[in-house]
Amino acid sequence: MSEPTTFSLIANYALLGLFGGSAIWVFLDTRKRGRPLSESIAWALFMGMMFPLAIVTYIYFRRKKLL
Repeated sequence: MSEPTTFSLIANYALLGLFGGSAIWVFLDTRKRGRPLSESIAWALFMGMMFPLAIVTYIYFRRKKLL
């Protein structure tokens, strides 16, 4: 087997940072808005695992004042 290329390693770490950073941002934002800890954790886990879908969902709910 061949070793992964430098580009693929950088891309994987960048995506990992993006997913992790967005999960932290959503967690802190929901806590700032006064949501319960369990709900904040649920949003952060959703964001960390399903980033493209989750960011759109989160922004939609946030703009509708449902969060």
